Amino acid sequence: MFRRILFFSVILLMVLSILGIGYLANINREAISINLAWKTYEISKIGLILLSWATGAFLVIFIMAIKDTRKYFLNWRASRVHKKELKIQEMYSKGVNAVLAKRNAEARGFFDKILQQDPDHIDSLIRLGNIYHRERNVNEAIRLHQKARDINPTNIEVLFALEADYEEARRLEDALQVLRDILNMDRSNLTALYKMRDICQRQGKWEDANMVQIKILKAASSNEERTAEHQRLTGMRYELGRSLLEGGSLEKAKRVFKGVLKLDKDFIPAYLGLGEVYLGESDISGATDLWEKAYYATSSVIFLLRLEDLFLSLGEPNKIIELYQKILSSKPKDPILNFFLGKLYYRLEMIDDAYDVLTSMDGGAENLPDLHKLIGNIYLRRGSPEKAAQEFKKAMRFRKKVVVPYRCSKCEYQSADWAGRCPQCGKWNSFSVYLEKPC
Repeated sequence: MFRRILFFSVILLMVLSILGIGYLANINREAISINLAWKTYEISKIGLILLSWATGAFLVIFIMAIKDTRKYFLNWRASRVHKKELKIQEMYSKGVNAVLAKRNAEARGFFDKILQQDPDHIDSLIRLGNIYHRERNVNEAIRLHQKARDINPTNIEVLFALEADYEEARRLEDALQVLRDILNMDRSNLTALYKMRDICQRQGKWEDANMVQIKILKAASSNEERTAEHQRLTGMRYELGRSLLEGGSLEKAKRVFKGVLKLDKDFIPAYLGLGEVYLGESDISGATDLWEKAYYATSSVIFLLRLEDLFLSLGEPNKIIELYQKILSSKPKDPILNFFLGKLYYRLEMIDDAYDVLTSMDGGAENLPDLHKLIGNIYLRRGSPEKAAQEFKKAMRFRKKVVVPYRCSKCEYQSADWAGRCPQCGKWNSFSVYLEKPC
């Protein structure tokens, strides 16, 4: 219905226009002179009107033709770009599928083709760089990921990929700088904080590691996470104290160790470190008093062993013997304390005292292989090889032949040397004295 009305309206308008032009032509018969530079033309008024009308119509048609042509060209170009994007997306999907299927060579082929058509395709640069990273071609991975970063410097995925490349290439300072760039854009990015903390630990930059760990602790979302990160912060502050102690900064190390004990009063390595500071300051009584109090606070035999070594080095064995006897007066059946007191007597050539203590042990002490080794050695010193052989045979029934005095309570790693941090699981304050039990 609307189309019919529009059609008849156009016809009516054309008829009225023709009638109007005819009427104007009838009443305007005189001519008009048009002067051009080279000639003068005469034309009727109605002719001039028709010429002007025709010129205007031509210009409108010409402009519309240009617009339509431009629109057609843009649509054609957009169509080509769209087809190209669809083709690239299809190849990219195939490349990703090949990566997931561990067909790296096939995936490389797809990503290379994409980059031939679109050298700035960031996703392909990332994936191809990751493939080279897994294949240990780190230089090529860095080149591709750096190119992707040049195209889009704020792409977090690109930055993490580049950081991983630098770590693999052992360019840790470059990796740290990339992590700083990430944190400048997103200060609460936990992944970046974790990575920065781990690199600082590997480099022994404990002061920087502590600063990062404080930020991680503040970002912890659950009580479990806060507890774990607080324990890690305590361990890192202890390591900072150790580094200051080893560097000769005794006063700073003292403050750090005291700060660690405020965080965790049962943190055994901090007591030991603080005692070493006192020894470095020639404050013998400060160290001995601290370690004795630490034993009563934690019941860790490690402090007694340190005091034993210290007093023996000072030529004062009677003080550690008195301390052992004082402690044993309140728990005389403790097999560990009796064993180490007997071992101390043997070390001091007090053979009879060692024999009396070691042979009077009960409550499961017979299951300590090191006890039988000591008693066997005592029998040898006393000229009783047959009894010594019997004790050595008892010791041989056990799984290990070598004394392993320390064990990690977290992962059960065993070591002949004490450490503030377990070298296997990385946990702090986990080493304790361990005397082997039978299989």
